[in-house]
Amino acid sequence: MEALGALKRVLFLRDADEQILHRLLARSRTVDVGRNEVLFLRGEPCYGLYIVLEGAIRLYNSSASGREQVIGVERTGSVIGELPLFDGGNQPYSAEAMTPSRLLFIPREHFLATLHTHPELMQAALRALAIRVRRLLHLVEELSLHEVPERIARYLLAQVKEKGACFTLDYTHAELAAQLGTVREVVTRTLNRFRKAGWIAVQNGQITVTDPEALQALACSDR
Repeated sequence: MEALGALKRVLFLRDADEQILHRLLARSRTVDVGRNEVLFLRGEPCYGLYIVLEGAIRLYNSSASGREQVIGVERTGSVIGELPLFDGGNQPYSAEAMTPSRLLFIPREHFLATLHTHPELMQAALRALAIRVRRLLHLVEELSLHEVPERIARYLLAQVKEKGACFTLDYTHAELAAQLGTVREVVTRTLNRFRKAGWIAVQNGQITVTDPEALQALACSDR
């Protein structure tokens, strides 16, 4: 069962009894969204929890001028919208589908009632929230303490660690810029700089990191 399998991949539900998972599924429903379709906007009420079954959901905030900051991209097994479930507030960010996506929606009241009757889940959920906070603190550090070339070098090295020396970018230059707190032109210019320096090679949409030591030196520079 697709939905049951997705629940088992959720960090704070991995060790839950299957009976609890079936209880959550009893009141859940699937939601299909198309590419670029908005799931919810920042400031809207939180009606429940979303779990990604397939696809990719971009979490972001935007300014009145249209400038965006990507908070993260959630894929299969990831949870969206858990923060306001615990503090009673509205959505702290907007969510939009990067690709056609399917999600499992669990109503707020049903989810909280299940947590209250199973304290072990509450503890696991708090650990998951702590991980989310640490990730956000890491984003703040990246944006405030590192220049754009350093951020791009660190991103490329993270891709190498995950995928190997040759990989395809998960984002367009504009999407990557939003995630790294800059603009598309700067991302394009920086990648071209790395290419001319011989640090990377670009061919047919793929990037090959040819000098990881140079990228590492830039990524770790203290300015």
